[in-house]
Amino acid sequence: MVTGTALAQVGDDLIDEREFRRYEARIQPQHRSLAQGVEKHREHLISLIDIKLMVREAYARGLDKNPEWIKAVELAQHKAMIEAYLREQVGLQIEISEDELRANFAAHPARHAVRGAHILLDSRDRADSIYAEIESGRATFEDMARKHSLDEETAADGGWFDSYYAFDRVSDRVYERVFSLDVGEVSQPFRTPQGWEIAKVVDKKLVPFDKYRSVIQRATFLEKIENLRSDHIDKLVVESDLRPVGEQVRRFVAAWNQQPGAPQLAPEEWAAPLYEYDDGVITVQQGSNLLHNTRLGRAQIDSAVLDDRIRRRGAPDLLLGLAAERGGYAERPEVQEKVTAEKERLLLQGLWEELLEDALEVSEEEARAHYEAHPEMYWAPEEIIVQEIMVADESLAQELLEQIRNGADMAALATKHSIRRDADENGGLYALRAFEKIVYKELMDAAVSAPERELQGPIELVDPLPASLRDPQPLERAFSIFKVLQRRPKRVQEYKLSQQKAHHLARQEKQQRELRTLNLQLRDKWHDTWGISADALEKYALAKP
Repeated sequence: MVTGTALAQVGDDLIDEREFRRYEARIQPQHRSLAQGVEKHREHLISLIDIKLMVREAYARGLDKNPEWIKAVELAQHKAMIEAYLREQVGLQIEISEDELRANFAAHPARHAVRGAHILLDSRDRADSIYAEIESGRATFEDMARKHSLDEETAADGGWFDSYYAFDRVSDRVYERVFSLDVGEVSQPFRTPQGWEIAKVVDKKLVPFDKYRSVIQRATFLEKIENLRSDHIDKLVVESDLRPVGEQVRRFVAAWNQQPGAPQLAPEEWAAPLYEYDDGVITVQQGSNLLHNTRLGRAQIDSAVLDDRIRRRGAPDLLLGLAAERGGYAERPEVQEKVTAEKERLLLQGLWEELLEDALEVSEEEARAHYEAHPEMYWAPEEIIVQEIMVADESLAQELLEQIRNGADMAALATKHSIRRDADENGGLYALRAFEKIVYKELMDAAVSAPERELQGPIELVDPLPASLRDPQPLERAFSIFKVLQRRPKRVQEYKLSQQKAHHLARQEKQQRELRTLNLQLRDKWHDTWGISADALEKYALAKP
């Protein structure tokens, strides 16, 4: 049934070499087929066909009739048109000198590679709660990661990643929230495709300019684009003769201030023009939405505040969209391609939520079964439990050492004197783990070989990590006295501490099973609408390196 030179066909949609090549390039390493030759590409092609069949099923279920979906598609087209318009009208005017690049590199967060850590969670409420514990000092980032993070690859190591990540190895969201932090700082919770995350910067190191020249070039380009974009918008606003409708502005401002965020207006008043320009209007409803979108939903306003929001935030978007539409940008292939991709993404998301999210539940029995079947996912790392007092003065360390030998309570002394973070709450008790060598430094080295229950020190700590101190200020040296209380081997963490992770992982596993079943059902349901060209696929495979 496949027509022409296409590799495959789903309904009227032909999958050609260009589309398939781009699809294969986006497949993550862990999802690539282990087969060889033609069979490898066949498995990849079937996975693309499965995606298209899911889109077809979403249309059949009427998910494209959802008002929110329609609004999102309209917004996608609006944005794509504006991007194409600005790229052509503004982007071609940009020149960047070598001196500009080097100056921007010296001030740009991308000049550093970051070794970070994260805590992955399944909800905003959970993330906010754990962040509050860390910020208050009641718990350390590492302890919260070990107890609560859903990332089984890093949780046992306190959330720490085992390598440095440069700008181009992280998502824009992670870069935006993490790279500007100082060493030891913890980010507020933020959303990623994996869930809710809290991040911490463990260390930073400079990267070579030449290696990341293209990154800085892109950032410089975007900054210049933004400046030229602002100039272009100002010109559009002036040329459009944007002007307020005086009586409507006065009525709207008065109604808004009587009940900020929810002015009492009649339906015809909401549809009335608040501002006019040569080719259209900004309605009262649009003006109200703009105030909400710019965080003025509960504030008192006047006509000057409203005018500022309209001219700087509302009009530019409307006027750019109008200019792009007039220029025929909606018909541009690159715009239509982006809109089609967004349609399909939203349909897949809707189908996933309907069949594999909202309708899928995991019982306590299923979570425990996953825990028992996959103990390797629930390891707690090897630990050395120590009690320690860290001070900045060697003579004080010696004095405290003598007091403990004469019977003084070490926990009480740690609470009073230790400058180590959290010592005032935990009495100087810490669990040392191999991945935390950068935090504990010489203390870790000494604890590895120290006999249990014997008081040790003082040992000198050189340049202790500021983030490990109660008062996170640079300190050239400090002195530590300690004793090893217990050595705990690597072990499977008890179920009670792994319960949340077990539910998350069991749910992921169940979703994947359900997804495979759905794919098989859809291949059968739509069997007469799709097919693969064996000859075209073999030719494609032979041409690949």
